[in-house]
Amino acid sequence: MRRTSHHALPRAAVGALLLAFCLGTPALAQDDPAAEEPSSPEEIPVLAPAEVVAPRLLGGVATGESETAVTPTRGRLEMLRVPHTVTVVTNEEVRIRRAARSLSGALQGLPGVLVQKTGPLQHSPFIRGFTAYNNLMLIDGIRLNNSAFRSGPNQYWATVDSLSVERFEVLRGPYSVLYGSDAIGGTVNVIPFQRTSFEPGRHTDHNVYTRYSTAEDTWFARVQTEGNQDGFGWAAGLTRKTYGNIESGGGKLPNTGGIDEWDADVRFDNKFGRYWTLSAGWQHVRQYNAPRTERTVFAVPFAGSSVGSELARDYDQERDLVYAKLAFDAGNPCCTPISRGHVAVSYHRQAEERYRLRTGDREDFQGFTVDQFGVQAQLTSPTRWGTFTYGAEYYHDEVDSFRRNFTGGVPGGPVIQGPLGDDGSYDLFGVYVQDHITFGCWEVMGGVRFTYAAAEAKRVDNPAVAGSDPTTPGNIIAVENDWTNVSGKLRAIYHMNRRWSVYGGVSQAFRTPTLHDLTSLESTSVVETPAPDLEPEKYVSFELGVKTEQQRLRAGLAGWYTILDDTIIRSPTGNLIGGVPEVRKDNIGDGWVAGIDFDFSWRASLDWTWFGTLSYMDGEVDQLDTAGTLVRRPVSRVKPLALWTGVRYAPVCSCFWAQADVEYSARADKLSLRDETDTRRIPPGGTPSWTTLNLRAGARLFERVSVSLALENLLDENYRIHGSGQNEPGRSLVFALDLDF
Repeated sequence: MRRTSHHALPRAAVGALLLAFCLGTPALAQDDPAAEEPSSPEEIPVLAPAEVVAPRLLGGVATGESETAVTPTRGRLEMLRVPHTVTVVTNEEVRIRRAARSLSGALQGLPGVLVQKTGPLQHSPFIRGFTAYNNLMLIDGIRLNNSAFRSGPNQYWATVDSLSVERFEVLRGPYSVLYGSDAIGGTVNVIPFQRTSFEPGRHTDHNVYTRYSTAEDTWFARVQTEGNQDGFGWAAGLTRKTYGNIESGGGKLPNTGGIDEWDADVRFDNKFGRYWTLSAGWQHVRQYNAPRTERTVFAVPFAGSSVGSELARDYDQERDLVYAKLAFDAGNPCCTPISRGHVAVSYHRQAEERYRLRTGDREDFQGFTVDQFGVQAQLTSPTRWGTFTYGAEYYHDEVDSFRRNFTGGVPGGPVIQGPLGDDGSYDLFGVYVQDHITFGCWEVMGGVRFTYAAAEAKRVDNPAVAGSDPTTPGNIIAVENDWTNVSGKLRAIYHMNRRWSVYGGVSQAFRTPTLHDLTSLESTSVVETPAPDLEPEKYVSFELGVKTEQQRLRAGLAGWYTILDDTIIRSPTGNLIGGVPEVRKDNIGDGWVAGIDFDFSWRASLDWTWFGTLSYMDGEVDQLDTAGTLVRRPVSRVKPLALWTGVRYAPVCSCFWAQADVEYSARADKLSLRDETDTRRIPPGGTPSWTTLNLRAGARLFERVSVSLALENLLDENYRIHGSGQNEPGRSLVFALDLDF
């Protein structure tokens, strides 16, 4: 059934690459009279805050600071020197300037990112066309992804409390060489709240934050404290969140609320000696009664979408992370063969339980628990052949899965497994090396990674035997498989002058099949059955971009093109199981996805800033139709043309700011075969276009009090983000207060 793929570069991608070259010509540097040709990248200045006139655009909002990033190179580097497309989103952006409902919500509006929302606690970003386990989330460098992650949009990123985040770095494009499996569409590294000031003596600081939104009927509150005793620092926080029913532009959405959440976090940092830091942290998240409304009879149709048949489908989630890290930083890389490094150990526990009530008084409970143990080590060595960053990491998952059925309150018979195979384990090991070479105005980064992965599940429901009764002969099988992979990358950035850089390169990426891929027996938007013989997915991505940081303008433009090879595709079989479409899983997904990402921030005067983002993408991948014929169709939930732009008024001599922004999304009518069957989330023919207008304002009062007030969706647009299970809130007043004392 396989056929040769023709990876024809779309005209849009070609245009983007040509435009990147044109924008990158030195002639444009005349906008900055002070620009000079550096003799080497080390002479490119890191702008101090007092020097910055044009604020950095982060998620559509100017921040006023020049940024550095850690995640793209596994070492801190100025953004103008990073040969990747990266966005840094700060705590202030999440809490005050956007007053975002979630971490994923703070990503909305970024170029190349589509934030799908099945429910208030079930949101999953699509980054450059990929979602779920094709994107990697890190928490202080530790993997959130595990072997129970599902393929489609899932709720696991919602278990990260956005109010406990100091900043997070959004990397678009493949990063498998540095971060291993899953880092395909993008990688997001969450940097948790921690003590950063270590003045001699004892010092403490405290903070209270609250947020309320009328149309979401959500209320958040957080208290946190931090302090230090000389070189020993601590930080701790407690968050409470409640979610009510959403009021959309078309009216009330029943059964979308009733959710409770409690979050807690603690962090200790002990600086000792001249170069050493020992850190330890704990995070806890507990979410209750999060409904998946589009699967129930309470769903409200939109543009012809269908309604579910279940009476209830609610999720409880719990996550705990405990980790410790010993870090070494010599400061001056010329004085030691190892300039910096760290070792870290972690324990990550994720538990999920789903309650479902169907007609006929049929109930079921199912869920899983994943206990993940991790260890990693990394060193950086400056040499005459470049700066080498190298290391190893290992993660081991222990997975238990369950399901209990009831009819009229009477327990049913035993079943073999829950949503994935029971009594399972998963091992993921990787070693990597990256070299960063500087010569003249060029910086080149090359790297390679070796990965070994192994999966085992001892209790899996045999798809060839009907029913789930464990006493049926041959109905329990064991699944065991392992894989190896070698991936590489070559990236470069050329500094044309002090303010303009052109970057690009090629990166390989991969994803090894998870236990969920191999053993899932679950009904979500589709019904999956075990497929134990799947192989790793492979990707090759090309990117070319230009970025600039000037006194009045900061901007970035990138064109990218990713080749898909052996991608696991879920194709509809044409059968219905319990009214839900059945899909099969095969390594048949050869294809491509490509697009353009653009963002800018232009300071027209000392008080006024114009900002915006623009993205466009397209892609096709092989799929099987109901007759088993290989056809090429659009990739699932491809993001349509999207624009976010606005103006911001922030007087230099005032603590007040105000902003008006408009967000637009074109009609999303490029549907995969699977999208066409997902009529509860995607209306027939695609998701209609939409436009929202938002007004925001804020002020810093008495130096320690920040407030913001936003009128979101001012026109009360009744709309849905493509692939989502419910509509977005209508006209809403959002209030946020941040108090330091």
